[in-house]
Amino acid sequence: EEEEEEEEEEYSKAALTARLSNYCYKTNLEELLESDGYELIWDKFTDVTRVYVADRKIDDDDDPQALERFIVARGAVWGDDQNVDRMRLSNQISKVWPTQVHPDVQVVCHTGVYEMTEEFFNEITPYINGPDIGKEVRKLTFCGHSLGGSIATILAVWTKLRLEVDCELMKVNVHTYGSPNVLALDMSLLNKMEKDEKETFRGYPKSALDAIGLEESVLRAHVLSNDIIPRMWLSHDPLFNTVKSNEWGANLLKWKERTFGTRGMLTMDRFLYEVSGYLVFLELGTDNAAKRAVVKETANLATHHERLTWQLEDFTSGAQNNPLRALAPALEHNSQNYVDVMQYLAVNALLVKRK
Repeated sequence: EEEEEEEEEEYSKAALTARLSNYCYKTNLEELLESDGYELIWDKFTDVTRVYVADRKIDDDDDPQALERFIVARGAVWGDDQNVDRMRLSNQISKVWPTQVHPDVQVVCHTGVYEMTEEFFNEITPYINGPDIGKEVRKLTFCGHSLGGSIATILAVWTKLRLEVDCELMKVNVHTYGSPNVLALDMSLLNKMEKDEKETFRGYPKSALDAIGLEESVLRAHVLSNDIIPRMWLSHDPLFNTVKSNEWGANLLKWKERTFGTRGMLTMDRFLYEVSGYLVFLELGTDNAAKRAVVKETANLATHHERLTWQLEDFTSGAQNNPLRALAPALEHNSQNYVDVMQYLAVNALLVKRK
């Protein structure tokens, strides 16, 4: 019964954060939040994204004034309706080469996402580490769809590393929807540390989150089975598989592994960034229902790789006879699809419990 309650709570939280992530695309944000019982605290547009902060009371009999704070970032918008600098957004996304996420931490992140987050970080800091944190505000939740989820991940990491917030006390959690992975262990730095600091070297972290000091369970990455975007910057990118199958490309990667080790960036198993946290893999059923499989192992395990591995033919087979098939991955990436699936699962879990 306790496990059922935890699962129901997880479904409900996922449905809630998927909806909040979707609201970030809307022009009537404050109205939508108020109708759901939230108070909009802060709302910021940059040339490339949008981020907002909203509070909602926690159902706590001991402290009826206790709040949960939600920090939500928006994915890429390519239209003209929200004053996006599309050229700059494209340039930022293309900056895939890694940057150290924080000094003295053996983790790198996507440079473009780092810079996009840095642009507004000083402005949002008072809402993450202000005087109400730990008092009225008892819980911090970060979420976002697509690029927004990647930004939310960096925000949560900096909450731990830059602001030194007690993430366990504040029950920090991150929910992403169709978001590319943006973290990886810096194995070249770790290898150097092992060589130069033999007496003090504490060994290799299990994952990027482990090196940061966060539990894997802090981050839940939700991925619809046909969504191509979360596979960006992974070894499972079809273009990377093409490079790997090329003799020159394969030899280069093998040399890199011999020189810097088999983990970290640019190996035969991964292009740049690794799966972090819990992978929540979502498959649509034939009856428009949804099946859900949660992979609760840490990053780098074969179960993650198997679920996220797509070959080029997966996108192109049958496209000539059925052109809509080629559009399926793009259509499935839509934020509303994640809202629909997560709300279905939450309602279904509640109905099953009542039976």
